[in-house]
Amino acid sequence: MQAIFDKAVALHDQGHVAQAIPIYQQLLSAQPEHPIVNARMAMAKAQQGQLAQALVCYDVAIKSLPAELRLLQQASGVAVQAADYERAERWLRLMLALDASHQVANEQLAGVLVGQHREEEALDYVKAAIKGNPQSANAYNLKGLVESRLGQTDKGYKSFKKALQLNPGQLGVVRNLILYGKGKPEPLLEQLMPQLEQKYQSPLQSNAAKMNLAYILFMYFEKKAPEKAFRYLQQGNLINRKSYQYSHDQTLVTFKQLMGLFSEPLKHAFEGKGLEEAPIFIVGMPRSGTTLIEQILSSHSLVEAEGEIEDLRKAFESGSSALLSGSASLDKQVQACQAIATGYLGKVRSRQSAQYFTDKMPYNFMLLGLIATAMPHARIIHCTRDPLETCYSIYKQNFSGSHAYTNDLKELGQYYNAYRSMMAYWEALFPESIYEANYERMVKNPDEEIRSLLAFCKLEEEPQCLAFYKNKRAVRTASVAQVRQPIYTDSLKASKPFEEELRVLTETLASGDGGEL
Repeated sequence: MQAIFDKAVALHDQGHVAQAIPIYQQLLSAQPEHPIVNARMAMAKAQQGQLAQALVCYDVAIKSLPAELRLLQQASGVAVQAADYERAERWLRLMLALDASHQVANEQLAGVLVGQHREEEALDYVKAAIKGNPQSANAYNLKGLVESRLGQTDKGYKSFKKALQLNPGQLGVVRNLILYGKGKPEPLLEQLMPQLEQKYQSPLQSNAAKMNLAYILFMYFEKKAPEKAFRYLQQGNLINRKSYQYSHDQTLVTFKQLMGLFSEPLKHAFEGKGLEEAPIFIVGMPRSGTTLIEQILSSHSLVEAEGEIEDLRKAFESGSSALLSGSASLDKQVQACQAIATGYLGKVRSRQSAQYFTDKMPYNFMLLGLIATAMPHARIIHCTRDPLETCYSIYKQNFSGSHAYTNDLKELGQYYNAYRSMMAYWEALFPESIYEANYERMVKNPDEEIRSLLAFCKLEEEPQCLAFYKNKRAVRTASVAQVRQPIYTDSLKASKPFEEELRVLTETLASGDGGEL
């Protein structure tokens, strides 16, 4: 067995990973729990991008070797890469139990906690990471991110500046300094921008690097040199769009299927059978003011913010097979919807004890039929904003996750038109359940609009809701800088300098193209 193992390791170390894997598998068939072979197999699977399989092997290896720091560091790195925060946190805590001052473990655990929206916990670990390595730009960037999300914006800005001083080439730091600086002059950035422009022009840059550079250069030049800025934005979106497949026709199929499922017959069949819980759903297109509305409501003493959570979508995907089959009776459909809603509420309530909570996932607009039927006491707040301003704000964001329609102006306009048609359907079917919170009205008359919003949610007026920008809860979306200050009018006509460049989008929105449901 040792000779076979040595052969596999030799092949592996020489870079012949695909040849080593079958030999490791042969050894594991004889001894499935062997920790060393599992560790080597995990490393090989990770190198081939098979992260889920790698993590299973790491589980087995660590069970027998829980004190091997190098193994734990390798495993936690793969878990972070796979966004498996549960495993990553468990293994990083094992590392810190062995060495509380381990700089890498402290830094990685801080990042994992931030990824799970646990910023307050993360702050202690990021401080420990900085103590272990005062020259770590990444640790200072994490510190700035945590501080900014927790409302400590001045501290956060100083941390970002420190990170940039330590590593001027770290693009994430540059982005954060621009975003959280809110346009203030910064000599560090002024010195760096010509270098970044030169990097962007280099033929040696990968597409991913060029894309990130393009978005950052746009952010910096948006108000300083609009024409130059938009050229960078177009290039960033063009590179982004080439990296994935998107079909607007498939979007229409999905929207039609959901609208057909949640229709008048199901609404009537659900009468008297809905759940009593009254969550507050904040829906709409991204960049339509959803973060602002959540900031206002979560300033109330009875409300806690859950943020952009995926729980409803996941509950629907796991429990909707009977609904989507087309053969279930109305009674079976009602039972399925009740089970989905109960599962969703159970998941959220396992971590949330406030009387009311907000779910600010914008794309829950697709599931308004489920919400309004199965949770009839829920408050549904539909955030609206000028269509062109909404779409321009989407187009200029380098979103993480799945927003596949956002990088082409025509597709973006078509998606918006389809969303608008879907919302018109829900508003006709559930006219009493949906409240429109319009961004422009909120900006022009905030006190009156906030009082109206609270009344719809059946919440007593509290003065802190009018001073929502003082709310120190963690904010994690691209609007974090805006909701830390009173409502302002700067973004009402942000697209104005780019009228000609956005003509395709403007014409698509005006024509209604792509919205035929």
